[in-house]
Order: sequence, then C-alpha cells, then structure tokens
Amino acid sequence: MERLARGLMFVDNIVLKINLFVCGSLLLAAVIVAGLGVIFRFVLHDSLSWSDEVASYLFVWLTCLGAAAGVKLRAHPEVRVLADRVPAAFAPLLKDFTDCAILGLGAVFVMWGSDMLALMGTETAASIPISMVYPYLSIPVCGGLLVFHSLVRIVVSHLAPQAQADAALVEGVSEHL
Repeated sequence: MERLARGLMFVDNIVLKINLFVCGSLLLAAVIVAGLGVIFRFVLHDSLSWSDEVASYLFVWLTCLGAAAGVKLRAHPEVRVLADRVPAAFAPLLKDFTDCAILGLGAVFVMWGSDMLALMGTETAASIPISMVYPYLSIPVCGGLLVFHSLVRIVVSHLAPQAQADAALVEGVSEHL
C-alpha cells in the first residue's frame, strides 16, 4: 500500500509542477499583455482593443490554477481555532473533513463549470475572435485539480500516513517554487 501511496504522491507532484509552470507562464503573459496595453495607450497614443480583455482572461486562468496549487501545497490561509482545540485523536478526521469539503467544492466547479461551457459555447469574446469556452474552461479545470489533489491527499493519508508525513518533511513549498 505504501508503494501505491508513493506513486500517487509522485503523480500529484508532477501535476503540481506542471500547474506551477503554467501559472508562471500565464503570469508572464499577463504582465507582457498589460505592459503592451500601457505602452500603446500612454506612450504611442494608439490603444490596443484587445489587451485588457486578454489580460483579464489570463488572470482568470492564473487565479483558478493558482487556487488548485494552493490547495495542494496547503498554502491558503486557514482558521485554526477548531483544529488547535480538538483532541489529537480527532485531528485526522478534521483533516479528512476539510479535504472532503474541498473535494465537494471541486466537484461543484466541475459540474457547474461544464454547464457554463455548454451555455457559452456559441458566444465569442468582445474584442477578440475566440470562443468564450476558453475563459470559462478554467472553472471545470480548477475543479478537476481540486478533486484530484484532495482525493490523493485523502487516499494517501489512509493508505500510508507515514509516507505523507515523510514527504511533507522532505518537500516544502520552496522546492516547488
């Protein structure tokens, strides 16, 4: 079972690294597009009609993918009032409940995001000729990543809790960034 848990953690970390690479690329693209918009508007006095919209869509994707990476890394702020006061025997149950809540949120994103894709399939963006499916695709993709990361954490915590604890000690947020 520990071998399966380590394999799941390996795949989970690969997904995270790909996600972080894509987030970095999206951030770079958003800065370039916004910078071009500023340069064209205030220096060349010839505004780009598409820069604000493209920067917004890049930011939406960056936010969704960054949220999923934050779930994997446990980098989101958390309120520890209850977690610090429960007996040690209940701490794993509380972590499972938290992961199940995140998994449920991800499932909602997948279901409702898929519905949004169906609704927006025929719409096009205001200033660029792309389907609105692409910006709205960020919602179910984010949901799928939330479900994946939460499910892996739950499975690994029950298959091999020591493997997860060892990985948390060896790997940190800085390794992925």
